Amino acid sequence: MKLRELRREDWELLLAWRNNPILYKGFYSQAFSNSLIEWEDHVKWIESRANWKHFIIEYEGRRIGSVTIGWLDSWTPELGYYVGEIPLWGKGLGKQAVRMAMDWLKEQGYKYCHTTVIKDNERSLGLLKGLGFWIQGDARENEVWLCAVL
Repeated sequence: MKLRELRREDWELLLAWRNNPILYKGFYSQAFSNSLIEWEDHVKWIESRANWKHFIIEYEGRRIGSVTIGWLDSWTPELGYYVGEIPLWGKGLGKQAVRMAMDWLKEQGYKYCHTTVIKDNERSLGLLKGLGFWIQGDARENEVWLCAVL
């Protein structure tokens, strides 16, 4: 498995994953609205995060998910991730991808990172706690803030 930088030809697949109703239950911006993202809004979202790192997770030669790292100008960058190919859930690939992103951050000289998770997303909370994240407190409504030492 590897992480590689997002390319323009990945944008359509990324949108399909972001609009998958099973996946978007974990995305704060969509979880409580059940609304689909339009292409134009998707492009604006990517382009507005030009200073973020967007990675595609590749496994056995195919694209299976995404990792984003934001707030790179902060002492504690933010991780976002998902395995977009649902049949691959539960195989440790998300955990491996997050570990790779944490390693990348450490190589860049960061000491900490954080993420936010919807409170009832037990799978994601378990994955993160297994990587050493701890709950720092509440973030937005129905969301927790987790931190980790790299």
